[in-house]
Amino acid sequence: MSDEVEPRPLEEPERDALQAGLDDLAWTFAKRAAGLAPDDQPAAVDDAGLSDDGIRAARLARAAVFKQIEGLTASRIRLDVGQALEHSATLDDVAAALGVSRQAVAKRFGDLRRGERVVVVISRRDRVREYPADSRVRVGEVGGPQQYDSDRGVWPAGRRVRAEARHAVVAVDGVVRRIYALDPDGWREAEPGKWEFTAVGGRELDAADIAAAYGAGELPLRPGDSCPTRAGGAYRPCWF
Repeated sequence: MSDEVEPRPLEEPERDALQAGLDDLAWTFAKRAAGLAPDDQPAAVDDAGLSDDGIRAARLARAAVFKQIEGLTASRIRLDVGQALEHSATLDDVAAALGVSRQAVAKRFGDLRRGERVVVVISRRDRVREYPADSRVRVGEVGGPQQYDSDRGVWPAGRRVRAEARHAVVAVDGVVRRIYALDPDGWREAEPGKWEFTAVGGRELDAADIAAAYGAGELPLRPGDSCPTRAGGAYRPCWF
């Protein structure tokens, strides 16, 4: 996906299709709650063949399903907004997408982004995996001189992250293990939307360099710190 892609509002036919799909989804689960089999008639909650008791049961069942959808939707909105913010969206971008004010976004989601500095965080399990289609062949905790090539990519790093991130933090099984200083001009697009970073000196930082960067407020984490995997997979930017 290009960095230039911008969200657009749904057009009326798309909104109608979304509404119809939502109704169908809710009625599918409401039938189960009302004790009807998936292929039982009536096929719609407002079918004229329903008795008063049937209408009441169907409507209450569907209301219960919509309540579940409401809760799930709220959690998914929060997840998507958090991911958008971590991938350099602004509060104004979120406000435009949700059709609310910037102040409303700041109140509801302000805790999801903590600062203006960013580091690249790579989370992985303590294992080695082989991918014949990957130019690196073996990835993960491969050790030795191959470890840098495994760590450096490829990742879906956004444009702002590539411009501003000065460090990459590698966590293994939820604990920081390595840190690299990044060359901001050293990113290479290895495949569409996926990038490799270049570390200064082509190596991880030593303990003295890490201590200096952390003491200067340039790093939010040090080796040994807890860094659990978050939603979004092996790569995420961390704003601090």
